[in-house]
Amino acid sequence: MKQITTFFILLCITISSSIMGQNIHDHKAYSKNNEHKGTSRLTAGLGHTHISEGKIEGKTEWLALPSWSFNFDYWVANKWAIGLQNDIILESFFIENDDNELLERSYPVASVPVILYKPGKRLILIGGVGAEFTHEKTLTLTRLGLEYGFHLPNKWEVSAALVWDNKWNYYNSWGLAITISKLFNKH
Repeated sequence: MKQITTFFILLCITISSSIMGQNIHDHKAYSKNNEHKGTSRLTAGLGHTHISEGKIEGKTEWLALPSWSFNFDYWVANKWAIGLQNDIILESFFIENDDNELLERSYPVASVPVILYKPGKRLILIGGVGAEFTHEKTLTLTRLGLEYGFHLPNKWEVSAALVWDNKWNYYNSWGLAITISKLFNKH
């Protein structure tokens, strides 16, 4: 039994060292080059959208609703990108605005053109104006956000994203997601 345990531990150390070595090599090449201009990025994310003004049976409740995100970004400069962020909340819910208007939101889809700014190696700042669509009513929204990511081998990234959406004159929401991205270079 001791030999099997020792073999398993050595196997895990060997595999993790190999993966980390590739990651460090890819990250050094990526950082050394640091050329983002002309790179495209396709991202999928899984998260939750948090709404503090949700209505359930006449009571205001904090809602945490599952959501997916699908984004595309294009780096126009080394620190600047333009993109399109698309989210879908996988449930219907009710909100009440300041005028006591009760509004149903059936599986809302948000689409937001954004500008991204990358001040360092891992952090990205996000801002944009778009809309949230349902068959009941379309709402205009402002999005501000942060993304913190890590480069993986073969031009992949994994990130944590936090976005705040203000649906003008209606409600606010916070989105938290884990994302995976594929990078496509200009070459």
